[in-house]
Amino acid sequence: MIRLLAILFFSFSFSQWSYIDVDGVLRSYYISYPSDINSDDNSIPLIINMHGFGGNAASQVSYTQMNQYAHPQNIAVVYPQGLNNSWNVYTYWDNNWYDDVAFMSAMIDQIAIDFNIDLDRIYACGMSNGGYMTYRLACDLSDKIAAFGSVTGNFMLTSIGDCTSQDREVPIIHFHGTSDQVVNYYPPSFDGALTIGESIDFWTSYNNLTSENVESISNNVEVYTYSKESSETKFVHYKVTSGGHVWFGNSWGFNTSEELINFFMQYQLSDFINNQLEGDINGDDSINIQDIILTINLIFNNQYDALADLNLDETIDVLDVVQLVDIILN
Repeated sequence: MIRLLAILFFSFSFSQWSYIDVDGVLRSYYISYPSDINSDDNSIPLIINMHGFGGNAASQVSYTQMNQYAHPQNIAVVYPQGLNNSWNVYTYWDNNWYDDVAFMSAMIDQIAIDFNIDLDRIYACGMSNGGYMTYRLACDLSDKIAAFGSVTGNFMLTSIGDCTSQDREVPIIHFHGTSDQVVNYYPPSFDGALTIGESIDFWTSYNNLTSENVESISNNVEVYTYSKESSETKFVHYKVTSGGHVWFGNSWGFNTSEELINFFMQYQLSDFINNQLEGDINGDDSINIQDIILTINLIFNNQYDALADLNLDETIDVLDVVQLVDIILN
């Protein structure tokens, strides 16, 4: 029966290589998808899954086994190919100076043309160097990608940008073994990147995550979840004691690909990016005295509305009214 199910599964999923020109450079990616991806009924989510340093798209397919978890849930997975088998994440050991953010952006656009992809449900993850690249996309392409997952890849925060200009909250999940001999778990890192503890400090501060929960799912694995009451945004960390530089499989009591998908499916880009005019509290496509009155009512009734929280301090107060007046006058 298991063999029959496997045959049926592979009979109803497809894969192909695709190529695009990005700033005069030919780039490639391998996309794997359910057979009904172009059905008019529903657009489907897309997960970007990036290989590590020295790896390639094909090896990432077999290494992570993500397709077997994604396709039954009607999710497509794309495996981009890094030039020089690496990703440009501003480290001294990386010999790739191509614009990989532009590549990812162009790839998303092209896939949306070729397939019925839900642009509200695009996610990014990667292993090692691919995990570094995931963090870079969290800083530089969060207008297209809803949530992010790093597997044994640290966060390279550089002087090129401080990664605080996204104007949205950023959900992240990070898997890392404490005995990783390639990418440090504990500080200091070998390349100046933020290690996982330092990344937690950065992202919990950025997202204003004030609650911490720790769950032991096995003798070796603890799951740290950082959250807050006012939104569903989380930073989740799987701490794997004695774990190495690997994509953790079922023998660890969880499966990385499965947990990434479970995490991603909680989020949509529209949860964080609203095309409504800033200050248009009542959604009538104009900013006027009615929005001021609505904001004042929220203050007096001690109620919260994210649209009225113009200074993003998680409270509605006179400062939001002042900012709203400034928007109207200017």
